[in-house]
Amino acid sequence: MTVLLFSAALLVPCFWQSRIQSADLSSHIYNAWLATLIRQGAAPGLRIAPQTNNVLFDLMLEWLLVRLGSSLAQRLAVSVSVLVFGWGAIRFIFRVAGRNWWFAAPCVAMLAYGFIFHMGFFNFYLSMGLSLWYLSFFWSGTWRIRVLAVPLLLLAWMAHPFPVVWAIGIAGYIVAAGSIQPRRRILLLISGLLAILIARFILTHQYLCSWSPQQALFITGANQIVLFGAQYMLPFTCLLVVWLLLLRKLAKLQGMAHLISTVPFQLWLLSAAAVFLMPDQVMLPQFARPLGFIASRLSFGAAVMMCAVLAGGSTSRLEKIALASAAALFFALLCADDHELNQREDRLDAAVRQLPAGQRVIATLPSPSLRSLCLHHDLDRACVGQCFSYANYEAASQQFRIRAFPGNGMVLDNNANVEAAAGGTYVVQPRDLPVYLAYPCGSDFRNFCLRPLQAGERTGGPH
Repeated sequence: MTVLLFSAALLVPCFWQSRIQSADLSSHIYNAWLATLIRQGAAPGLRIAPQTNNVLFDLMLEWLLVRLGSSLAQRLAVSVSVLVFGWGAIRFIFRVAGRNWWFAAPCVAMLAYGFIFHMGFFNFYLSMGLSLWYLSFFWSGTWRIRVLAVPLLLLAWMAHPFPVVWAIGIAGYIVAAGSIQPRRRILLLISGLLAILIARFILTHQYLCSWSPQQALFITGANQIVLFGAQYMLPFTCLLVVWLLLLRKLAKLQGMAHLISTVPFQLWLLSAAAVFLMPDQVMLPQFARPLGFIASRLSFGAAVMMCAVLAGGSTSRLEKIALASAAALFFALLCADDHELNQREDRLDAAVRQLPAGQRVIATLPSPSLRSLCLHHDLDRACVGQCFSYANYEAASQQFRIRAFPGNGMVLDNNANVEAAAGGTYVVQPRDLPVYLAYPCGSDFRNFCLRPLQAGERTGGPH
């Protein structure tokens, strides 16, 4: 019964609004639709590239889209991903620390709908969930169980390789820590920190990277629940204070030296060090745009590891109430923000529906915030079955399975042009015509207007 109740509660945000608001989800469903056109031979100039990773969520979405339609496909694919992550995190926390529902349930629920979810990194999100399932079997399992769990990593690799590398590193550390005495684990911890520094050195000297000292703010992982504005600072502060109080209580009860010698705490320390030290963006040669938000991705894992550390302690009644209150406030704010985003998307859909079918459309929106990113990608979702989101970034990025040939007429094939269009600096070429611009209009920027662009005009010019 507990499993059913938690699963039902965890899925409520997937069904409480007319659409799931998650930035890149709109791009995923749009490209799943493009994939169906390619398979039908109705998208000349586009192709599906053979890939072994960064595809699992997209394959699931396309399969559901063909059978159930766009709206239901999104809800079911996201629901599966939420359950895989949510239960993977719960199972991992319980295997490490023992059952502590009052602590784990609100924390995991908030993380499940945090920054990674709302950025729409669903291949990464699904891979993290599968990797946590693997680690839950690996933690105290026999070698036979550990070997039998390897297919979970292979499946996770199809979703995204990053969490798989993270999980393999954790598994290796668990094995190494189990073979030495606790008092000598400090040497293992130092070795782990050196490995992170070496990885940083290699990346920063081999590739173009970016790093910020602000990554230090992400080391606990509590930052995952700060989403659309300053109002989220209240549940964030409440969550962080409870976590720090529980950590202080553990240190006082066990002694700081003993706490530092424990494997879960050392794994969190290493995760926190990786969040701070690793570059936040890396330009890999096989891609046309950087692999980004690395610190935020790493902090997702650090948050789960922190939960695994803290769940092992006792939670007072006041702390339980504080966690429940933080979760209630977080989801209340989220519901209100999702409602507003859906109202804006309704207006964008209405504007796009005024165009004849099959037109090319570019969107321009103010301020590069998570809220405007959702709105920017909402054009992709609005175009499913209706138009072509001409500046959709997936094909040009070389990171996803949909690829575009030059002059395809459906999507920009050059990443520099895609970024220029997103920034409002792209100069329309004769080959792009006809192409329309969708932009917020009116004094409150809540409505959307459409107008045809002319050759030589900038996408961010006066409206």
